[in-house]
Amino acid sequence: MSVPANRLEADVFEVVCYMISSAANLPRETKAYGPFRLIDAASRVIAALEHSGIQSDRLESIRGEIEQGKYVVMTDEEEFDQTLQRLALHLVPLMDEQPLVEESQGER
Repeated sequence: MSVPANRLEADVFEVVCYMISSAANLPRETKAYGPFRLIDAASRVIAALEHSGIQSDRLESIRGEIEQGKYVVMTDEEEFDQTLQRLALHLVPLMDEQPLVEESQGER
């Protein structure tokens, strides 16, 4: 099953390129874009796992929270800061959960 591995590699490569190009541009961007880029990269990593057939309820929950509030950075930096705080608090109960990960290829 090389297709999922190739897909995961391609998705991760894209995220790595995004992170490096973001890092290169951050010194010239608004201060709030740093945290935006970090949570956007986290969302992209979760999406890469999903594209490869790895499903996780808690990761999907995190991605949903990120996608719901990440663009507020464009209009209200104070609200974006509150969004980041809510997102961090959203993680706390998820840390105690056992990962329920389903792989399309079964147990290895």
